Amino acid sequence: MNISFIGCGHIAKALIKGFSADKEINIFGFDKLEDNLKWLNENGYKYLSLKACCDCSDIIFLCVRPQDMHDLCNELASGNLEDKKIISVAAGIKLDQIEKLIPRNKVYRVMPNIGSKNNLGITAVFSKNDNQELLELLKILGEAYEVDNEDQIDLHTVLLGSTPAFFYDLLHEFESRVEELIDDKDQIRVATIVFLSSLITSISKGQDLLELVESVASKGGTTEAGINFLREQRFNEIFSKAVDAGIIRARELSKD
Repeated sequence: MNISFIGCGHIAKALIKGFSADKEINIFGFDKLEDNLKWLNENGYKYLSLKACCDCSDIIFLCVRPQDMHDLCNELASGNLEDKKIISVAAGIKLDQIEKLIPRNKVYRVMPNIGSKNNLGITAVFSKNDNQELLELLKILGEAYEVDNEDQIDLHTVLLGSTPAFFYDLLHEFESRVEELIDDKDQIRVATIVFLSSLITSISKGQDLLELVESVASKGGTTEAGINFLREQRFNEIFSKAVDAGIIRARELSKD
C-alpha cells in the first residue's frame, strides 16, 4: 500500500511515524517547506513532487493548514485521482467543502491526535462512504472510530486532539513544583512518569473516577482541602470552557 502526505508538519509527522510500524506501507511526502523536506530525508522517507505523490499513492492525506486547503484542492482537482482515497485532517474544513473542490472522489475527514506517532492515537472518521477499510488502517495508529455527525469531528479535534497540550501545560506546572523537592531534572521527569503510570494503572481497573477521588481525599485532610479549592474555583468548568473555545475556533475555520 502506498500512502502520501501532502503537507508534512506536526500531525503528518506523527502519522508517518505511526504508519511506519507496518512495513508493508510505503510512505511518500510533499511539502513546500525546506525543514519538512529535510525531516523526510533524514528519517528515510521519499519526498516527491505533488503530482508524483498523487500518481503513485492509493491514499492521500491532506495535512495542510485549513487556510491552505482551498488552494491545494484546486491544484489537486486537475490531476488523476481516480480510485484514490482523499483524507483531510484539516480542522474545521467541512466534508462538503472538500467534495465540491475535488468532485467524483472518495473523500474522508479524519482527525487523529499526537499519540499516533507512538501507535497510541485516537482517531475519528467521518464520510459518506463505507469507513470500515479505513478504520482498519487507522487502527495501526491506535484506536479509531467513526462518528455519525460531522459536528462530532470538531469535538474530537479539541477534546482528543488539543487537550494533550492542556495536560502538558498542567504537567509543566506540576514539575515546577516538584523542583522544590528534587533538583535533578532527569529525576523529576522519572518521578512524573512513575506518578502518571500509577494513575493509568488505577483507571485501567475500571473504577469510577469520583470513587478514586474519594479514595485519596480523607475527610479534613490535605487532599480534601485542595479538591475543595479546585471546585470552588470551578476548575472542571474552566477545562470544559477551554474545550468549547476550541470548538468555536474550529467552526470559524470552516468559514474562513
